[in-house]
Amino acid sequence: MKKKAIPGVGIFKDRAGKDYQFWRVRLGKRFTGGKVVKKSFHTHKAACDWVDEQKKAKTENGARVFELTPPQVAESVDAFKRIGGKASLTEVVDFWFKHACPVGGTKAFEAVTSEFLKSREAMNCKPTTMRNYRSSIKILNEEFGKEEIHDIRKADIEDWIAESDWEPRTRRNYIVTLITLFNYAIGSEYCVTNPAERVPRPILDDTPPGILTPPQAIALLAATGACMPEMIPGIAIGLFAGLRRSEVCALDWSEIDLKAKTIEVKAAKAKTRQRRIVTIQDNLLAWLEKPCLMKGPVAPDVDVFGERLKHLVKGRKPAGDDPGRPAIVHEWPHNALRHSFGSYHYASFKNENLTAAEMGNSPGVVFKHYRAVVKEEEVAAYWAIRPGQLAETEAPAGKC
Repeated sequence: MKKKAIPGVGIFKDRAGKDYQFWRVRLGKRFTGGKVVKKSFHTHKAACDWVDEQKKAKTENGARVFELTPPQVAESVDAFKRIGGKASLTEVVDFWFKHACPVGGTKAFEAVTSEFLKSREAMNCKPTTMRNYRSSIKILNEEFGKEEIHDIRKADIEDWIAESDWEPRTRRNYIVTLITLFNYAIGSEYCVTNPAERVPRPILDDTPPGILTPPQAIALLAATGACMPEMIPGIAIGLFAGLRRSEVCALDWSEIDLKAKTIEVKAAKAKTRQRRIVTIQDNLLAWLEKPCLMKGPVAPDVDVFGERLKHLVKGRKPAGDDPGRPAIVHEWPHNALRHSFGSYHYASFKNENLTAAEMGNSPGVVFKHYRAVVKEEEVAAYWAIRPGQLAETEAPAGKC
């Protein structure tokens, strides 16, 4: 029985050589609605069966069925099998575009960190904050710099952290910096997830802050007076007023009122961006009343201050006729000047709100870190440290 003609469909007998013939099917634009589709078959029945399949597919799915090539159809079938009904093919494709082709474009990690630093400078982050960011980012770029940021996974970060020999606090700091960087990248649409957020942070031991004993504080001031008298005001303010190093090094003499016995930490110079007034204790007043210029910066910049403090703390080995100078402590406690103030001030006044106001901290932080750190007998000795006490502990003469 002759097959009824279908508009846009042609079935033709063709020949390849003397003894071989085949049937060629042509689905024209009238049938497909778009491109022409051609296919060959060994028998007329096979050709007709295929045409019926295409007609049925067109009826069920419209002309879109002819938009895919046979290899694309085969790939689609394989994709459906691999998905196994867990999601639609559209959902899989959308997920791929979202994660592998971020809206903001693909960016190398080091390019993102460069943009991040510029953004933080534009936000007017403090010099100390920017210095910390640059220091951490330099190390991070050595590991991830050339990788596209959307390709970095949680396992990559965990492996890198695990291979290091850093202390728990250092590991934690790098993880926190990575979290900040990835959050910036998400905001810039360079990636859609933050893998660092899911990296476990090392648990830190709740250890009391390292502080100086009264004799150590006296020895430090004695060495400073003998070797670097210009450092006396900054070190004394750190010990007896508790300003952060960055705040001490940004302080100007015009912000110290010896009559009112106050130090003004301006908002622009405070880590918290909040102005505060710090009380000058009686012993600190004695240190600040010593003859000095009392004009301009109270201390050198942060880096110079840190290097000079380190030099004073380390002491000097004896050499020839030079008796040397003993080290103040064998291992300098982190932020020892400020932590000493917090510990002795809280022990003296028993008021976490007052100590917090002086330090620019929260009462909770003060209560957690500075409660019961020093002995009662040491408190009076600490606040009694004045220039006149240094006569017996003067640093040995010689090179500083």
